[in-house]
Amino acid sequence: MRRFFAFALLLVAVTPAVRAQAFADTLFAWQGYGRESRCRLAVYPVSEEARGRQDRFDRAVVLHERADNAGPSILADAPYLVEQAARTLGIDPVRIVWVFHWDGASFNDDASGTRKELFLRATFSRASSGQLSNPSWRIVTRADVEELTDRRFGDRTTVAAR
Repeated sequence: MRRFFAFALLLVAVTPAVRAQAFADTLFAWQGYGRESRCRLAVYPVSEEARGRQDRFDRAVVLHERADNAGPSILADAPYLVEQAARTLGIDPVRIVWVFHWDGASFNDDASGTRKELFLRATFSRASSGQLSNPSWRIVTRADVEELTDRRFGDRTTVAAR
């Protein structure tokens, strides 16, 4: 009985931390124009608030530009990158809210002191031919991204370290 309560207490203590994580957080590579490109890719559930406003989205994917990316940037390859990432995730790219993210670590590996960052939100649709359309872009804030990801988007120290 004592072990059961210890396990239950451990489960209760760990569950909120697990729920606050992204579904996936990994380094993603794709073959750009002549060179391999890399970015940090994190997949989050869309918050109930955001889902209520825009019912078609299942997930939010944050693509973080990295300073060590030797190939085309996440922005230069956006439609191709989105298609490749969605195929890898097994999700239709039009059912995802894509967030393109830059901060100091996008330009300098040692950017611990900077707080500047830029978020671009992109959504896609399909043309009548079935091809992915050009993205619809919108500048958003960190607060917008946190709301979109139900407050699961990483804190500044974990994002800057990536």
